[in-house]
Amino acid sequence: MNTRYIFLAVILLSGLAVGAYAWLGGLRPATVALETTTAPVFLAGQAYAGSAQGDGFGPLFRRAKQVLDQGRLPGAALANLYYNNPEAAHDTVRAFIGLAVADTLRPLPAGLRYRLVPAGQRVVAARVDGVSYLLSPNKLYPAALDAVKDQKLTPRNFYLERFGPGETAEVWVGVK
Repeated sequence: MNTRYIFLAVILLSGLAVGAYAWLGGLRPATVALETTTAPVFLAGQAYAGSAQGDGFGPLFRRAKQVLDQGRLPGAALANLYYNNPEAAHDTVRAFIGLAVADTLRPLPAGLRYRLVPAGQRVVAARVDGVSYLLSPNKLYPAALDAVKDQKLTPRNFYLERFGPGETAEVWVGVK
Protein backbone atom coordinates (compact mmCIF):
# COMPACT_ATOMS: atom_id res chain seq x y z
CA MET A 1 0.00 0.00 0.00
CA ASN A 2 1.22 3.43 -0.87
CA THR A 3 2.10 5.71 2.08
CA ARG A 4 0.25 8.50 0.32
CA TYR A 5 -3.05 6.62 0.74
CA ILE A 6 -2.29 5.90 4.37
CA PHE A 7 -1.57 9.60 4.95
CA LEU A 8 -4.83 10.61 3.26
CA ALA A 9 -6.78 8.04 5.29
CA VAL A 10 -5.27 9.38 8.53
CA ILE A 11 -6.15 12.95 7.55
CA LEU A 12 -9.71 11.92 6.64
CA LEU A 13 -10.24 9.99 9.89
CA SER A 14 -8.78 12.86 11.92
CA GLY A 15 -11.13 15.29 10.21
CA LEU A 16 -14.09 13.05 10.94
CA ALA A 17 -13.10 12.77 14.61
CA VAL A 18 -12.73 16.55 14.98
CA GLY A 19 -16.03 17.04 13.16
CA ALA A 20 -17.84 14.62 15.48
CA TYR A 21 -16.28 16.29 18.54
CA ALA A 22 -17.41 19.71 17.29
CA TRP A 23 -20.89 18.40 16.44
CA LEU A 24 -21.26 17.08 20.01
CA GLY A 25 -20.31 20.56 21.28
CA GLY A 26 -16.77 19.75 22.32
CA LEU A 27 -15.42 23.10 21.11
CA ARG A 28 -17.79 25.18 23.24
CA PRO A 29 -16.17 26.74 26.32
CA ALA A 30 -17.56 26.51 29.83
CA THR A 31 -18.38 29.65 31.81
CA VAL A 32 -17.24 29.72 35.43
CA ALA A 33 -18.31 31.89 38.36
CA LEU A 34 -18.00 31.96 42.15
CA GLU A 35 -21.54 32.03 43.53
CA THR A 36 -23.63 31.53 46.63
CA THR A 37 -26.73 29.51 45.83
CA THR A 38 -30.02 31.29 46.44
CA ALA A 39 -32.46 28.39 46.35
CA PRO A 40 -32.41 24.81 47.58
CA VAL A 41 -31.94 21.96 45.12
CA PHE A 42 -34.22 18.97 45.51
CA LEU A 43 -32.92 15.61 44.34
CA ALA A 44 -34.68 12.27 43.90
CA GLY A 45 -32.43 9.25 43.63
CA GLN A 46 -30.38 6.64 45.42
CA ALA A 47 -27.28 6.78 47.58
CA TYR A 48 -24.14 4.90 46.60
CA ALA A 49 -20.86 4.17 48.34
CA GLY A 50 -18.31 1.95 46.69
CA SER A 51 -16.15 1.52 43.65
CA ALA A 52 -16.95 3.50 40.52
CA GLN A 53 -16.41 0.21 38.68
CA GLY A 54 -18.68 -1.65 41.10
CA ASP A 55 -21.68 -3.57 39.82
CA GLY A 56 -24.15 -1.29 41.59
CA PHE A 57 -22.94 2.08 40.28
CA GLY A 58 -23.93 1.96 36.59
CA PRO A 59 -27.48 0.71 37.21
CA LEU A 60 -28.21 3.80 39.32
CA PHE A 61 -27.58 6.05 36.30
CA ARG A 62 -29.71 3.82 34.09
CA ARG A 63 -32.52 3.87 36.67
CA ALA A 64 -32.41 7.68 36.85
CA LYS A 65 -32.57 7.92 33.04
CA GLN A 66 -35.48 5.45 32.98
CA VAL A 67 -37.46 7.51 35.51
CA LEU A 68 -36.69 10.68 33.53
CA ASP A 69 -37.83 9.08 30.27
CA GLN A 70 -41.07 7.86 31.87
CA GLY A 71 -41.97 11.47 32.71
CA ARG A 72 -43.23 10.62 36.18
CA LEU A 73 -41.42 13.62 37.67
CA PRO A 74 -42.23 16.62 35.43
CA GLY A 75 -39.43 19.15 35.02
CA ALA A 76 -36.80 16.71 36.29
CA ALA A 77 -33.23 16.65 34.99
CA LEU A 78 -30.43 14.17 35.50
CA ALA A 79 -28.37 15.16 38.56
CA ASN A 80 -25.71 13.61 40.76
CA LEU A 81 -24.35 14.76 44.10
CA TYR A 82 -20.87 13.54 45.03
CA TYR A 83 -19.43 13.71 48.52
CA ASN A 84 -15.90 13.20 47.25
CA ASN A 85 -14.28 14.37 44.02
CA PRO A 86 -15.48 11.96 41.31
CA GLU A 87 -12.53 12.92 39.11
CA ALA A 88 -10.00 11.96 41.81
CA ALA A 89 -11.83 9.16 43.65
CA HIS A 90 -10.29 6.12 42.05
CA ASP A 91 -11.34 3.53 44.58
CA THR A 92 -14.39 4.73 46.53
CA VAL A 93 -17.19 7.00 45.38
CA ARG A 94 -19.76 8.43 47.79
CA ALA A 95 -22.70 9.84 45.88
CA PHE A 96 -26.41 10.37 45.46
CA ILE A 97 -27.38 9.48 41.87
CA GLY A 98 -30.66 10.57 40.36
CA LEU A 99 -32.62 13.61 39.27
CA ALA A 100 -33.03 17.26 40.18
CA VAL A 101 -36.74 17.84 40.77
CA ALA A 102 -38.92 20.91 41.30
CA ASP A 103 -40.22 19.92 44.75
CA THR A 104 -40.70 17.01 47.13
CA LEU A 105 -44.49 16.80 46.86
CA ARG A 106 -44.82 13.89 44.41
CA PRO A 107 -44.62 10.25 45.41
CA LEU A 108 -41.41 8.70 44.12
CA PRO A 109 -40.97 5.50 42.15
CA ALA A 110 -39.94 2.51 44.26
CA GLY A 111 -36.41 2.66 45.62
CA LEU A 112 -35.91 6.41 45.18
CA ARG A 113 -35.56 8.89 48.05
CA TYR A 114 -35.48 12.66 48.28
CA ARG A 115 -32.35 14.58 49.22
CA LEU A 116 -32.08 18.32 49.81
CA VAL A 117 -29.14 20.58 49.01
CA PRO A 118 -29.85 23.69 51.08
CA ALA A 119 -29.56 27.23 49.75
CA GLY A 120 -26.55 29.30 50.77
CA GLN A 121 -23.90 26.98 49.37
CA ARG A 122 -20.72 28.75 48.27
CA VAL A 123 -19.76 27.13 44.97
CA VAL A 124 -17.67 27.52 41.88
CA ALA A 125 -20.26 26.94 39.16
CA ALA A 126 -19.17 25.83 35.69
CA ARG A 127 -21.83 25.83 32.96
CA VAL A 128 -21.98 24.92 29.31
CA ASP A 129 -24.79 24.92 26.76
CA GLY A 130 -25.11 22.82 23.64
CA VAL A 131 -22.66 20.12 24.69
CA SER A 132 -23.58 16.44 24.86
CA TYR A 133 -23.77 15.07 28.39
CA LEU A 134 -21.14 12.57 27.23
CA LEU A 135 -18.60 15.38 26.87
CA SER A 136 -19.76 17.99 29.37
CA PRO A 137 -18.27 16.51 32.59
CA ASN A 138 -14.83 16.47 30.95
CA LYS A 139 -15.26 20.17 30.16
CA LEU A 140 -16.91 21.29 33.39
CA TYR A 141 -14.77 19.65 36.06
CA PRO A 142 -11.44 20.95 34.73
CA ALA A 143 -12.91 24.45 34.29
CA ALA A 144 -14.35 24.51 37.83
CA LEU A 145 -11.31 22.97 39.50
CA ASP A 146 -8.96 25.32 37.64
CA ALA A 147 -11.02 28.27 38.92
CA VAL A 148 -10.82 26.90 42.48
CA LYS A 149 -7.05 26.67 42.14
CA ASP A 150 -6.62 30.04 40.37
CA GLN A 151 -8.72 31.85 42.98
CA LYS A 152 -6.88 30.03 45.81
CA LEU A 153 -10.13 28.67 47.23
CA THR A 154 -10.40 25.62 49.46
CA PRO A 155 -12.65 22.93 47.96
CA ARG A 156 -14.92 20.89 50.18
CA ASN A 157 -16.49 17.51 49.53
CA PHE A 158 -19.49 18.72 47.57
CA TYR A 159 -19.84 18.27 43.80
CA LEU A 160 -23.23 18.63 42.11
CA GLU A 161 -23.78 17.77 38.45
CA ARG A 162 -26.95 18.71 36.59
CA PHE A 163 -27.75 17.84 32.99
CA GLY A 164 -30.80 19.77 31.87
CA PRO A 165 -32.88 20.04 28.74
CA GLY A 166 -31.32 21.29 25.52
CA GLU A 167 -27.91 19.93 26.41
CA THR A 168 -27.36 22.39 29.24
CA ALA A 169 -25.05 21.17 31.95
CA GLU A 170 -23.47 22.51 35.10
CA VAL A 171 -21.16 21.42 37.87
CA TRP A 172 -20.98 23.03 41.27
CA VAL A 173 -17.82 22.54 43.29
CA GLY A 174 -18.35 23.47 46.91
CA VAL A 175 -15.75 25.83 48.40
CA LYS A 176 -15.08 27.24 51.86
